[in-house]
Amino acid sequence: MVVMSEGRRLKVALDAFGSDRRPDPEVEAALLAAKDGLALELVGDRAVLDAKLAERGSDRAGLEIVHAPSQISMDASAARAVRAQPDASLCVAVDRLAAREVDAVVSAGNSGALLAAALLRLGRCVGLDRPAIATSLPRADQLDDPAGRTVLLDAGANVECKVLNLVQFAVVGAAYSRIEYGVARPRVAVLANGRESVKGTALTRGAHGILSGHPSDSFEFVGYVEPNELFSARCDVAVTDGWTGNVALKLAEGAMAAWPRMLRAALAEIGSKAPDTEGEAAIAAAIDAGLQLVARHLDPEAHGGAPLLGVDGAVMICHGAAGPRAILNAVIAARRFAERGLTEAIGDALEDHTELFELARKLP
Repeated sequence: MVVMSEGRRLKVALDAFGSDRRPDPEVEAALLAAKDGLALELVGDRAVLDAKLAERGSDRAGLEIVHAPSQISMDASAARAVRAQPDASLCVAVDRLAAREVDAVVSAGNSGALLAAALLRLGRCVGLDRPAIATSLPRADQLDDPAGRTVLLDAGANVECKVLNLVQFAVVGAAYSRIEYGVARPRVAVLANGRESVKGTALTRGAHGILSGHPSDSFEFVGYVEPNELFSARCDVAVTDGWTGNVALKLAEGAMAAWPRMLRAALAEIGSKAPDTEGEAAIAAAIDAGLQLVARHLDPEAHGGAPLLGVDGAVMICHGAAGPRAILNAVIAARRFAERGLTEAIGDALEDHTELFELARKLP
């Protein structure tokens, strides 16, 4: 098990050559983190990073560079690249965590390669078949509540799943909801195309049968959740296979980005056909202010990254298009992940549900 190093403050390794615009967003994020007093390692080509930092002329207190001469491209074959390029920035960052030189890893690089590196170098939590990527979605009626988010997993790590995987995702996701959002007994649901127990596929029906027939003290199973309920308080954790979860996430991201623009365009069209009065101007200003507030809660940059749950260490995955603010927030979240002992909590939760997993293992 990867254990936090004693005798020093928590430190995060940041893969400096992961994002689409590498290494500029990572360097900017690292400088912001150092300014905030966070201990951080930038992992990548030392000469390039030294030059980038020199260009900015900023205070580098608390910021270290760990040399890694190569990088893994976004289109590389994940497992093959990890084995062929042990000196890649992504691999070296994970190695630092495995060696307990740091307490968490953040990368905006090839997510498949990060998953492969984490599995090879860190291993899984004891008793887990497959790790999962978790993301959180805001709730329409709880925007100001820090705990008002629905955890969705798997969001892309496992394209094909068995019933066992979904049942384990329920346990892992509930542990994450408790630690990250303070939900004492999370409500867990299986993502499906209807509420009725006969809906869905053999996979979702199998998971539903196991979870509904064997209650847990650590979470409450509430049945199915439909995609149009993910932004409501229907459940605290929604589990699905990685293909479905990733499609749902990307659809949600597209909708969240599009609807404020559509609403503003509609309001502008209405405004162009109506008399311009002080009352209408005030209403338009209020609506615009409301849109900006909602946009801040929906902004993926504000939440940074998604944790890879179930590997033996704190690993955060960022979008390749992530900017400095998103990467900084991922660093903060990764540090919190390690500080709160999330990996240990997941391990304990898995151990508490071994009998449930044995039942699920009998289904395809």
